[in-house]
Amino acid sequence: MLFGFHEYRRSIAEHVSKQNRVFFTVLSLFITAILTVVAYGYFYSPAFTILSIASEESISPLPDNYTAPLEQTRTITSDRKQVIGFLPSWSIAQDARVYPEYLDQIIYFGIGIDQHGNLMKVDDKAQPLVEWSYLNSDYFKTLQDKSKKTKTKILVAIKNFDNTSIDTLIGNENYTNNAVTQLTKLVDDYDLDGINIDFEYFSDIETQTLQNYNRFLTTLSSKLKEIKSDSVLSVDVNATVVYRDNAYDMVKIGEVVDQVIIMGYDYHRATSIYAGSVAPIDAEREDPSIRQTINSLEGRVGREKLILGIPLYGYEWQTFSKEKNSRTMPDTGAIATYKRVRQLITGRDDVELNFDETSLTPWLTYNQNGLIKQIYYEDERSILEKIKFVQLNDLDGIALWALGYEGDYVEPWAIIKENIHNE
Repeated sequence: MLFGFHEYRRSIAEHVSKQNRVFFTVLSLFITAILTVVAYGYFYSPAFTILSIASEESISPLPDNYTAPLEQTRTITSDRKQVIGFLPSWSIAQDARVYPEYLDQIIYFGIGIDQHGNLMKVDDKAQPLVEWSYLNSDYFKTLQDKSKKTKTKILVAIKNFDNTSIDTLIGNENYTNNAVTQLTKLVDDYDLDGINIDFEYFSDIETQTLQNYNRFLTTLSSKLKEIKSDSVLSVDVNATVVYRDNAYDMVKIGEVVDQVIIMGYDYHRATSIYAGSVAPIDAEREDPSIRQTINSLEGRVGREKLILGIPLYGYEWQTFSKEKNSRTMPDTGAIATYKRVRQLITGRDDVELNFDETSLTPWLTYNQNGLIKQIYYEDERSILEKIKFVQLNDLDGIALWALGYEGDYVEPWAIIKENIHNE
């Protein structure tokens, strides 16, 4: 806009008479000053803030040489809510630009661990796994360098989603000790700030498994603190699993670890038979909700250790009708990232937008080749509602799943800056 104005000013000067040049020059300078003030107010208003628009292929809202204003205004105090971002390997594969200025932690997701306590570095053909390759990439080293400047902590998520493998790992003392040795070495070798444990156990757990998991976390926490006293140990917990007292020993976990990250999403999934909110703050009838999850932890985990996971995605289904919570067609569910939904809304003229006042989440419908589609997702209002929930319930902060899902859209970052970093 300003470039166009300067071109216009020069054309005026060339065509006015000599005796009027002084007048027009003064006038144009005055207008320039006014426009400069207006532009400054626009680009640095709270609604725009961080936020110089990047190129189409950029994942981040910021160009490479941009110094974020948040870096100057961000206050790190003991009572400010934490902002954590999970960075999955597939976002790195897309060359996602991550800006630590807006994050207290970045958790790289992640490195697998097998039943013997060995970090999974190669596949069955002895070829390096991409997750391990990214950990050794220039991308990761650059991210660490930037994070040191912004005092953003870097953790690595250690993942295992197989019940039998988890049982073997934590049930054998030798395997447990091997795992702890490898994890502490990982922290030391890569100058990490801690470890995030993502063991997702999807069935009822027996008492012995609870005790073994407690021992594993206790040993790991102790060894991490030995090599670096301020090391962070966090665990991820499925939001609906914690309803069952026999699923995890949340009391002991809350005592041992530094942070418990509640994965406050996937209350509905791609396979759900009814469309619905992925991350409902409240739900109708007795359906699970974020509030129920957090309330179920009362007296078991201190709220000062609880982090609420917030999705930057939703799910899309083909449905039988346009009614809210319509029955879904089998095998039609798919993830819909924040970026995907925003592009859909701006790219089509048949999208019908709705907002569910119970779950405090948006949903939409549209037609594709005569078929009805529904998407339940997150937008600016629903993200803000979750931040307010965290603040009102004295939780420690939020964790975004996942960095890169927002694409070039800056609105989530603007909301975070305005409502967390400026609190």
